[in-house]
Amino acid sequence: MTITKTFWSLLFYSFLSLLSFGAQAQEELLFSIHGSNTVGARLGPSLAESYLKYLGAEGVGVFPTGLDNEVKVTGFLPAKEQLVSIFIAAHGSSSGFKALASGEGQIAAASRPIKTREQAMLSDMGDFSSREAEYVVGIDGLAIIVNPGNTINKLDIKDIARLFSGEVKNWEELGGADLPVSLFARDDRSGTWDTFKNLVLAKKYQLDPTARRFESNTDVSDKVASTPGGIGFVSLNTIGRARPLMVSEGTDRALKPELLHVSTEDYVLSRRLYMYLPEKDADPDALDFLRFATSDQAQPVVASVGYVHQAVELMSPDVHSAPEDYQRIVDRFDRASVNFRFAQGRAQLDNKAINDIERLARFIDRQPGEVLLIGFADQRVQSRNSDLLAKLRADVVRRALVKAGVPRKKIQYRGYGQYMALSSADSLASKIRNRRVEVWVKAESEPNQVAASF
Repeated sequence: MTITKTFWSLLFYSFLSLLSFGAQAQEELLFSIHGSNTVGARLGPSLAESYLKYLGAEGVGVFPTGLDNEVKVTGFLPAKEQLVSIFIAAHGSSSGFKALASGEGQIAAASRPIKTREQAMLSDMGDFSSREAEYVVGIDGLAIIVNPGNTINKLDIKDIARLFSGEVKNWEELGGADLPVSLFARDDRSGTWDTFKNLVLAKKYQLDPTARRFESNTDVSDKVASTPGGIGFVSLNTIGRARPLMVSEGTDRALKPELLHVSTEDYVLSRRLYMYLPEKDADPDALDFLRFATSDQAQPVVASVGYVHQAVELMSPDVHSAPEDYQRIVDRFDRASVNFRFAQGRAQLDNKAINDIERLARFIDRQPGEVLLIGFADQRVQSRNSDLLAKLRADVVRRALVKAGVPRKKIQYRGYGQYMALSSADSLASKIRNRRVEVWVKAESEPNQVAASF
């Protein structure tokens, strides 16, 4: 719906309210979302629009406030005979937690997990790592993008860090053309920057001060696409005319930022998109919104704006490069678009995995079949122990699925040890990625498969 059409719709409903009450309808602000530009630019407004329609609102639209990166999503609720709105300010992930602390916002949007110091700042509001406070609303990935004319097709994380630190000045040093490297990056307030800094630069590298910084992913993409020798990092839905690279982390498994790799979080630069609200005394409307945003009903909205939704789908990936025994194990099975991962330092599923158990159970109920769970360990564990740990992880998922209603006899599980590692790095994030459980399904009827790419 165009802004003009929506405006006249709202004007009409306001006129009806005037006739009913003899006074101008009062607009009710349901709640405010502050934080990540990645979440707030398109996903936040789209989810807010869908939520208001879910409540029964009519004439729903997104309206500018006159300030950059701030909008109001408004509609008319016939049941209340009034206008209702949701305010969204997208100024970077850190701004969301500050807004929670000040009381200005009821939801913090973030493109990275809440930091320890932010949890400390908000400690009076409860545990923000709990399932009641932390909601994953979608999956994104950082795409490393280059100018379309660049001959480089894949890079390791270490080489990407060397580029952005200024250590590599010319593409010829990495086997490319004789072109100077031009760096484009997000600004310091961005969750996109935080993710890149933590996953790529880490503690060893600093961003080259000559890099040009932007508040918008789209600006970064446009600059890279128009600059020979340009390289940048953006969210998946803002690649634009630039070209994404395959990325690896210390292994030969360079992966594209494709649907299966990102939805399972196998791609090294995949990331979760979060919304947080206080564990204690959360705003009821904000809580209801987040329950809607993570429901099956809202997943098409996530996909419509270019992010990866969390609905379970079956895919048929090419496994010919995998070990032969692995190929035999998964023969005649399709890969589910979800991996299960675990809370840091625990044998417990993390918050996303707990919700994914319920999603997978609903999927199996709708489309019955045989489930195969394959557990993996990280490379730092001795081989005998890694096999045991991998199988134990698969068993944790098996027991959770049985508890969620999946018939026990329909589930096979096994460990695959430390093989097929996604990363050889020693960081905690890399270990968590390797410590995973894959899901494969042999459907009783012809499955609704999707292509394993964007």
